[in-house]
Amino acid sequence: MPVRRMLPFLLLNIVVSAVVVLAILYFWDNRSPKAENSAMAEETAVASLPITNTNRLAQSDIPPTETPEPDEGPTVHIVKAGDTLGIISNLYSVPMDDIIAANSLANPNILSVGQELVIPIGGLATAVPEAEPTAVPETDVLPTPIATEPVVVGNDVTVEITAVIAPGQLEDEAVQIRNTGADPVALLGWKLADRDGRFYKFGQATLFGGSVDILVHSKAGQNSPTDFYWGLTEPVWESGELVTLLDAEDNIVTTFTVP
Repeated sequence: MPVRRMLPFLLLNIVVSAVVVLAILYFWDNRSPKAENSAMAEETAVASLPITNTNRLAQSDIPPTETPEPDEGPTVHIVKAGDTLGIISNLYSVPMDDIIAANSLANPNILSVGQELVIPIGGLATAVPEAEPTAVPETDVLPTPIATEPVVVGNDVTVEITAVIAPGQLEDEAVQIRNTGADPVALLGWKLADRDGRFYKFGQATLFGGSVDILVHSKAGQNSPTDFYWGLTEPVWESGELVTLLDAEDNIVTTFTVP
């Protein structure tokens, strides 16, 4: 075919191809924003989804804070009518000696209704070593044990000084005092004096009846229900010395001359 006849067909082919390409580009441009908007909408929808329980730590999964239990104090028994140390000892399975020591009972046979007793369940606490005693002035009063209950002096009470032990020897020197009556004697405010006016003054303590003795030592030491310590640094008694026991009103109860 001659070239001149083919030229119109070639031009027509080029025009048709160009129109097809332009149409494709047109439709593509009109379609892209919608697709992008659809993709963005999907992302927004995903982002706005509520957080489920699987994406957070449940409150029940947090371990609770443990509250320390308060320390319990010592066991205390309130004495009732008919109670004895034997009954209380069996009730708590605690030795009587531990109960006596824990409460500093001067006479374990005397209990008062309503009296509070510490029960050392598990044993007595370890004692703290006491400091070395220091010398005190002769007129100072050392503390004495407190009686478990108040007692009243009866009319038939007889208190006497029965002996002065090891006079002139500070380590062993002591005055022995005895209650030969039936009733206990409250010694609060009583004095044991020598002829020079020096005296030992009793605190709240009890001298029980039934020929019970107590000792007043001249040296320093730790008081107990039957042993009291003056706290002197030298002996006070000698042969021929007059020992005088005075009550709380400074009335002479009894005297004793050291042999």
